[in-house]
Amino acid sequence: MRNPFRRFFRKPVGFPLGQHVPADPAEHAADFSLRNAAQLDWLAAIHLEALGIPSDRIGSNDHDHGLRDAAFNPYERDGGGVSQAGQINLDAGSFNPEHVTARYGTRAGKVWARARLRDRWDALIAHEDMEWRRGGDHDAAVLDAPETDLPISDGAREILRAMRKGARDG
Repeated sequence: MRNPFRRFFRKPVGFPLGQHVPADPAEHAADFSLRNAAQLDWLAAIHLEALGIPSDRIGSNDHDHGLRDAAFNPYERDGGGVSQAGQINLDAGSFNPEHVTARYGTRAGKVWARARLRDRWDALIAHEDMEWRRGGDHDAAVLDAPETDLPISDGAREILRAMRKGARDG
């Protein structure tokens, strides 16, 4: 008799990590971001607009890489950035599951790693917006971002609270 569950136990499709895709999470995130930069820029701009960021504050320039008004910068790896004029962009760090662990601790790292991309992007946008509101003070933004007035998800607030707790404890 043939096993009726055989179709559920097939060999995985594709190549193991490290063979065609970088095994290091940060390198994998950067590789993915570079390969999909145009689509990610479009999605990031829509996401920033949906959270109420004014159009003149969506996207920033990266003269080293020839980017102008880019809502997503595939060459950067710190999650996001904000210019002195308040222009916000997201970047490859948003895809790295280990992005916040080193700076904010294991608990924040676990919350970040299991979060949906939407929650990560909401958290990054809220943080960058708060950093601009606080005159470029990153530490003040970490403390104040969980209480942002932007309509971010509950998952994003959880990330921001975990980052704040990690910053205080560390």
